[in-house]
Amino acid sequence: MGLWNLSESQFHRKLAPAEGKAIIRSGYRKGIRMFDTAYSYGDAEAILSSAMREIGTDDYRVISKVMPVPTMRRKAEATLRRLGRDYADILLIHWPAEEESLYSSMKELERLKEEGKALSIGVSNFPPGLLRKAMQDFPITFHERPLSLIWTKGWEEERHLDIRTLAYAPLGMGVLSGRYAGDDARNGLASLSSPYIGKLMTELGGDAAMALSWVYGEKPYGIISGFSSIPDLSILDRIKEIPEDKRKRLTELAQLIDSTTDADNIFAHDWNRK
Repeated sequence: MGLWNLSESQFHRKLAPAEGKAIIRSGYRKGIRMFDTAYSYGDAEAILSSAMREIGTDDYRVISKVMPVPTMRRKAEATLRRLGRDYADILLIHWPAEEESLYSSMKELERLKEEGKALSIGVSNFPPGLLRKAMQDFPITFHERPLSLIWTKGWEEERHLDIRTLAYAPLGMGVLSGRYAGDDARNGLASLSSPYIGKLMTELGGDAAMALSWVYGEKPYGIISGFSSIPDLSILDRIKEIPEDKRKRLTELAQLIDSTTDADNIFAHDWNRK
């Protein structure tokens, strides 16, 4: 379960703490045991910790993310205090940085792991070239990246790397939910100017579960879904195997959408040119 919507953002409605805790508790009862958060998500980590205390369990794992140096260590330690934990199960660098800063950050991430403040380490939102370089130079295990029918860029290459991919935004930041009204910051997502978006929507026919099922069928190591209400969790009961001909049409449309943007991330960032 992703907890980004417990924080302020132009991309979603911020959930009130009571709403967030109710969704977390419902997700836990449904069997979710991994929660994805970040230092920049503000109160999300404390809300997660509070929800788990109310459940009365420590049977859960946490992915958290921190921005690169110079404040990386301070933020990582603040994250652990908010969580009320001695370590994160997975600690990631949230976004790329310029080469010198990135190298220092990766070294700091290694030290945090050596100190027992992270069981596993990795990166997030790295384009393929930068990901390969990081893998060559540092003992990272995980990469967190967007993956959905409106964003597969770099995935075919990444799936053959020795890395465990954590796929976020499997419904394309909610665009594929069937409820997106087109009236917020998601209008600026890199893929939405593609002429193939309409064809994809027609192929899906408003079936958000099919869009999510497509990502499950790609078999990343983990899939991070955010939920805006308790009823939204029911989509997990509708994951299904997609007929091969249907899956092929969806994949072809996803590839056509990718071909219309030069950006290397769904948010239109472009680290490949830096």
